[in-house]
Amino acid sequence: MEHKVTKMKEKRQKTPRPAILFGEKSVKRVGYIDNYIFACEIEGEDRITYPKPRKPKYHLVIIVIEGYIRMVINGEEFVFGERTYVNLPTWSDVYEIEYGNGFRAMVTATDRSVVEDIFRNRNPFPPDFKFRIDHGLGGNIMEQGDLDILCRDISNMIDSLSNKEHHFAEEINYAYFYILLTDMADMVWRRYGHFHPDHHSEMKRSDGILKEFSELLAQHIQKETSVGFYAEKLCISKQYLSLIVKEKMKVTIGTVLSAMRTEIAARMLRDPDLTIQQVAENMSFSDQSSFGKFFKKHTGLSPLRYRQNLKKTLLTLRPKDVLDEDVRQMG
Repeated sequence: MEHKVTKMKEKRQKTPRPAILFGEKSVKRVGYIDNYIFACEIEGEDRITYPKPRKPKYHLVIIVIEGYIRMVINGEEFVFGERTYVNLPTWSDVYEIEYGNGFRAMVTATDRSVVEDIFRNRNPFPPDFKFRIDHGLGGNIMEQGDLDILCRDISNMIDSLSNKEHHFAEEINYAYFYILLTDMADMVWRRYGHFHPDHHSEMKRSDGILKEFSELLAQHIQKETSVGFYAEKLCISKQYLSLIVKEKMKVTIGTVLSAMRTEIAARMLRDPDLTIQQVAENMSFSDQSSFGKFFKKHTGLSPLRYRQNLKKTLLTLRPKDVLDEDVRQMG
């Protein structure tokens, strides 16, 4: 389980506080490493409306302990009550956030590359867990024991992130975030896992369809983008598949398809051996211009700018020989 961390701390941008979506008056306890991982405890009631939609710079996980959080995401209103977790991927457009009824929550956010690195290098998770984390908004009600575990994970992260003297701060907080994802995966496995009689008998048919849909996407999304293709493979109607995705993921099937294509395209752009034109061809776009418009629409960045920004990212997912060459040049 190899984890590559660049040692360019002196070149990293410094800011007095992390960039967050939340009103600062609600943040009670906080720890962070700039451009890497952030964790905090939120308490109190507040309402924040943005002049224009904001995409989270980091992948957010919000554990609602008490009260509720109301969010307008991608133009649609969602309300998450106590004992739920909210998963807010970087493709979300956030218009408004409101905390109410004695709101209290634990929050962590991390650079997208951390999540990608964890899933790429460590894969003991349930088959559809990455799919749910990458493309769903969460909202599942948790048992009190699970709530306590996830809150403890984030509390430990806040304490660790507040220790600015630790020589391996990036590594240890990477480990804490991995522990959080592992505990969330355990929750998903106990609820939706298969190959076990109890789990299989309790699984709704819609959960099974969602699993099969996620597997089909992994195989075909580079070439196939129509809902009809996946519905036919699953032997159900397009309307029923769309309904299941909306019910389980809290987003439309079109959003899922676009987000997954964007994720795969971004992964290809991190490969220095591929040109942008080759990435466009691999993703079945008619030309590089169409690919560029699609990628910018869903990330806010052109493919070229995305590649340029990779050089500023703390974690690198490039092949080992490229990383070693960078290290030699730095030395």
